[in-house]
Amino acid sequence: MTENQFFKLSIIIVSYNSLNYLKDCLDSINNYKPSASFEITVVDNASSDGTVEVVRKYYTHVKLIENDRNQGFAAANNKAIKSTDSEYILLINSDCRVYANSIDRLLEFADVNEVAGIAGPRIINSDGSVQFSCRKFPSFFDAGMHSILTNIAPDNPFSRRYKLADINRDEISEVDWVSGSCMLIRRAALKQTGIMDEKYFMYVEDTDLCYQMWKKGWKVYYFPESEILHHIGGSTKNNALTGAVTSSVRMQKSVLYFFWKNYRKTVKVLLLPLLLLLLGIRIFLTFIKNLLK
Repeated sequence: MTENQFFKLSIIIVSYNSLNYLKDCLDSINNYKPSASFEITVVDNASSDGTVEVVRKYYTHVKLIENDRNQGFAAANNKAIKSTDSEYILLINSDCRVYANSIDRLLEFADVNEVAGIAGPRIINSDGSVQFSCRKFPSFFDAGMHSILTNIAPDNPFSRRYKLADINRDEISEVDWVSGSCMLIRRAALKQTGIMDEKYFMYVEDTDLCYQMWKKGWKVYYFPESEILHHIGGSTKNNALTGAVTSSVRMQKSVLYFFWKNYRKTVKVLLLPLLLLLLGIRIFLTFIKNLLK
């Protein structure tokens, strides 16, 4: 591997205190290597679980970027994106695992579909169920009702519409956005949209990136002929009540910022106080739910 070698694909993994998951992720990529030329970059957000030492010792083929603090998901990914110059970028969470041909099929699809700015695979949960990894951009009303009802009645019509729960998950589909837990990005498209917005510390940065893709005329696809496993929450696991509430606060702040960033110049901005109230209720319900566990 030469210093200035051009790769077709850059695989980027952000890790924060998720060493065991990260090892499984890296091992799966090594076991099911893409046929195209590729490089792997791990960005460690100041983990305290020995991640840096293990990657240095056992994964010498991996480029390691060490942050001196937890810079968040978007900023860490951006640092790796800016350090690479490949045709495609695969963002994949440390708590994911690829299967045979997972990456090759995504690349083949993107090569054939030149309007695809982003493509996301079918994502399988730890229990074997299919994750709702492709969704609609939430309207103010759906976002608010989903926030309130998801902890009370998860199968409510607002959440189902937002999650695209009723689409055929076996069919290739144009969708509003796909999960950043695993997404293939065309660099040519990214040069037009700009990299991830670092004002999102965590959550919703994937939604926003897909939104920018659509604004620039690129398409976002759900591509079920590629599959990956995702131990959802594994890279951010925290069983403490404070951890659950902190995550919920971060999520709702990101949702609010998404609406402010993208809709503040429209009449929809008048609905922001109502959305703020509804997101606050979501945080309260998360607190109660975890308090009663």
